[in-house]
Amino acid sequence: MRSLWTLSALALSAEAIKTTGCPLLGPAFPAPTSLSEDPIFSSKAEELTSKLNEAIEDGSLPGISFAVQVFSSEEDHSAFGFYHTDGPVKVGSVGVKEVDEDTMFRIGSISKLWTMFLFMTLEGTRYFHEPISKYVPELQIEYSPAQAKDKINNLQWSDVTIGELASHQAGLARDYAFGDLGFKSDLLQSMGFPSLPEDEQLTCGSEYPCDRQEFFRGILKTHPLTSTSQTPIYSNAGYQILGYALESIANANYEEILWDRLIRPLNLTRSCLKVPDPSLAVIPHNETFSWFGYEIGEEAPAGGMFSSANDMATFGRAVLSSTLVDPAVTRRWMKPLTHTSSLQHSVGAPWEIYTFLTPRRVDLYTKAGDIGLYSSSIGLSPDHNAGFTVLVAGGNSHAMTSTIGEMVADIMLPGFDEVARNQALGRFGGTFALTSGSSNSSITITADDGAGLVVSSWISNSVDMIESLMGLQGVTDRSGISIRLQPSGLETPGKISFLAVIYTLGVPEDAGPLLGSCFSWILLDSLVYGNVGLPEFEFSLNHDGYATSLSPRALRVTLPRV
Repeated sequence: MRSLWTLSALALSAEAIKTTGCPLLGPAFPAPTSLSEDPIFSSKAEELTSKLNEAIEDGSLPGISFAVQVFSSEEDHSAFGFYHTDGPVKVGSVGVKEVDEDTMFRIGSISKLWTMFLFMTLEGTRYFHEPISKYVPELQIEYSPAQAKDKINNLQWSDVTIGELASHQAGLARDYAFGDLGFKSDLLQSMGFPSLPEDEQLTCGSEYPCDRQEFFRGILKTHPLTSTSQTPIYSNAGYQILGYALESIANANYEEILWDRLIRPLNLTRSCLKVPDPSLAVIPHNETFSWFGYEIGEEAPAGGMFSSANDMATFGRAVLSSTLVDPAVTRRWMKPLTHTSSLQHSVGAPWEIYTFLTPRRVDLYTKAGDIGLYSSSIGLSPDHNAGFTVLVAGGNSHAMTSTIGEMVADIMLPGFDEVARNQALGRFGGTFALTSGSSNSSITITADDGAGLVVSSWISNSVDMIESLMGLQGVTDRSGISIRLQPSGLETPGKISFLAVIYTLGVPEDAGPLLGSCFSWILLDSLVYGNVGLPEFEFSLNHDGYATSLSPRALRVTLPRV
């Protein structure tokens, strides 16, 4: 009843407000294919090449070597590549002299993404609500009644789930020992810090990494920062613990799991956990100063990986196409689990999800990583089955990676949409009609700058269906109604399903979140005829994927393509 009331109430305001479009969240068109051969994409690639060269020449990207690739899960090679080598690297004494698609970089915290991908190969989302202590015996703690009540000083491990660790919502500290200022206590005392008592001085994490026993001895003394699921606070230590849980679930050590479930199946020839041959990598200055040779030890699941642009793109394609993971698991995994205080930044497991608003809302599922002079990022757009990766080595690498990544996204995301729209119009556009006998029915599909294919005309049994829908909705101005088709994600051999957002409302520019939100997800299936929703549209396809007929399923008719 609430939905019907909302439908009626909103319809009354439609005449005074011009429709601006209110699509469903998700793809506006089927994902583009053959990106590398598409002239629209080629134009965007030339624009990106020009922007990157300009940034190098004007000094906007100083002192770095980097590799960029743009890829689609529909192709087994990258659609775009750009590689730049800093002058000192070209004449350096260690590492490659020229960066290319196979050059190895440290990828830092993108390792967390690989760790969670390994979980996904084990149907990982089903573990998200289980307590981490079930799989990590060191966390099976019996607190005294006083400790159990003292939640400021004691993290309640029985409350911590695998999903909370994966999405940085456990309230756990960022690290144990790694980067602790206590290793510089003599210097810091002159800056106002007190001397550390002997029993609080750290015994590992400076000259050598902490082993598992030392890590838990320290992390169990670490104060929680928040209660569980209070707010996301980034934690490398959480992913070290997730690595132990993964070992318990898979009954193997982390490196074996990585090799058996990711590196070998995807044939990642330039990816590894241990420090690789320096001759395969880009190394600014030297192995020590760059942190290339730094052994991260037990924290490897959080930040120890090495990879190349080619391997990163292969990994990205595997995620998008569910190569090693059940597609239903992938869809559950690629969703926000919490938000940040930024309206355009949410958090997954461990996705850093950024919302781009042009040309429409597109959520980019990313992960960034930093260690020493290395910084990296990967961004995946499920709407387009496409993504990009940026690998950087050099000074101020994090800022440089963000600069390049945003440059790629700003050019390529609208480009992906433009390619997808153009291809969808070719596959599904035109008129579908049945005029034989007593039937006079037709639908014309077009496209404009908005999200989704446009039903520009719709006749059923000689009646204008758009006028009929206006009557059902109580709308008198034809501009107050639109019908746009978006892919539903449902396909079967020879057929593909779309959903029609039949009634979309514009909103005043000064509207707040209650009046200004898109209600299409609430109202979508409000119009049903004989247990079949009016939004259900189904195309039949030929062997090349082009529509041969269209069925508005509620009307029980199939219209051949003219």
